Amino acid sequence: MEDASYDHVPTDFPLPAYWGAIPGAQPKLIMTKYNGRFYSPGCTPPEIFKRWSACEEIAKQLAKKSIESKIGKRAHMSELEILGQYLPRLIATKLTSEEEACWIIRRVAAILGWPVPSSAR
Repeated sequence: MEDASYDHVPTDFPLPAYWGAIPGAQPKLIMTKYNGRFYSPGCTPPEIFKRWSACEEIAKQLAKKSIESKIGKRAHMSELEILGQYLPRLIATKLTSEEEACWIIRRVAAILGWPVPSSAR
């Protein structure tokens, strides 16, 4: 994949937090080398692009589902309530981290022009 593709990842997309330890007396830093640069594990451009692509796809699917819900069985609910009830369900799937799940809900709100639930801020 071309490095230019990685520029599509928005700056507000969450980066994974990585906590690790290596035994020994000297301080150590766990890093991954990619194209001559060092990154925290899971944070190389290809890894972030892959995570973002998956989250963007989930956001698009959830946006479609949210519209269907608003027209159908959740017509009585506000847009905030609809998005708010999807967040804990998304977190429960363990497909994403909690930070990514919140980003997905914010992205769905942006796609639809709906307000962002406070639980996803």
